[in-house]
Amino acid sequence: MIPKGCVLRVIDNSGAKLAQVIGFYGQQGQYAYVGDVVKVAIKDAKGDKVKSGTMKKAVVTETKYPTHRANGSHVQYLRNSCALLSEKGAPLGNRIKGCLPFEFNKPRWRKVGLLSKRLY
Repeated sequence: MIPKGCVLRVIDNSGAKLAQVIGFYGQQGQYAYVGDVVKVAIKDAKGDKVKSGTMKKAVVTETKYPTHRANGSHVQYLRNSCALLSEKGAPLGNRIKGCLPFEFNKPRWRKVGLLSKRLY
């Protein structure tokens, strides 16, 4: 559960370190979950790809709130994190640090899923 105003760690190598959620795409609810697209404001950045203070799209990759799966298991992470996307939906970085959840094996997130070491 990621509400508006939540600060996320950016886990790709686009140069951004921290991002704050300022809006949601395609939903009317108050929270975002794993796999949802959100609008973020970059709070801390290094490098030339992304500047501090800009707004970007991002996909939520990890949440502290447990994610329940269809087989009855649940997955819970130690941090809230995201990966930045371009306006067309392609990932900005070319590598994702760490592993992604199995929900990124769907066709919509195929490009994002290929950037990580493995899916679990």
